[in-house]
This record gives sequence, C-alpha cells and structure tokens, in this order.
Amino acid sequence: MKRRLTKKLRAVALEALQRKHRIRHPSGKFDNAKRWYPDEMERCDCCEGIRSPSRSYPYSLMVHCRSTSHMSSVSGYTTATIKWAMKRIESEGLGFEALIEAARRKDGE
Repeated sequence: MKRRLTKKLRAVALEALQRKHRIRHPSGKFDNAKRWYPDEMERCDCCEGIRSPSRSYPYSLMVHCRSTSHMSSVSGYTTATIKWAMKRIESEGLGFEALIEAARRKDGE
C-alpha cells in the first residue's frame, strides 16, 4: 500500500515527534503527590492497561501518553503509519530547532 503524508498525518507525526523530544507535553495535571494524570481529552482506552501513577512511578501515564501507540489511539492512524510519517519528516531534514518552531506556531494559533 502506498502511503501519503497528508496534512492531518503530518500534524499527528509532528505532535508525536515533539512529545518524543519533550518539546510539547500531553495534556494533564499533577496531584499533590506529584503524580501525573491525563485530562479527559487525552485519556483513551489504551491508557486503561497502564499502571496507575504512584509515588514510586509518578509518570507512568505521562510516558505512555508520549508513545506512538497512544498517538495511534488519539488520531485513528495505525502505529506503523505514525512511525513511517515520523521517519519521513525526520528524513526531510526537520531538525530539533524546526520542531520547536513548529510547536511555537501551533501554540500561537
């Protein structure tokens, strides 16, 4: 099957790359014990299988929400398609600075 890098797929892949490099963060909140929980818009069925945050592992859900499997659940694309798009964008020479600039543009919308 021939894949195309559509605007929507490019946006999902850029978000995944920015989360991977910790330029952007999944939406959520910390509790008083500094455990991170995703908000309702971020939480998906895939999050149910992840251990609940604890004092020992406060970022378990945050790490999951940065994964391509979570991005797949959020966007509807397969994990393989998102990984392909991420590699395609990286092969176009979109460096770290460009990822930061893309995040700034998105935040400014």
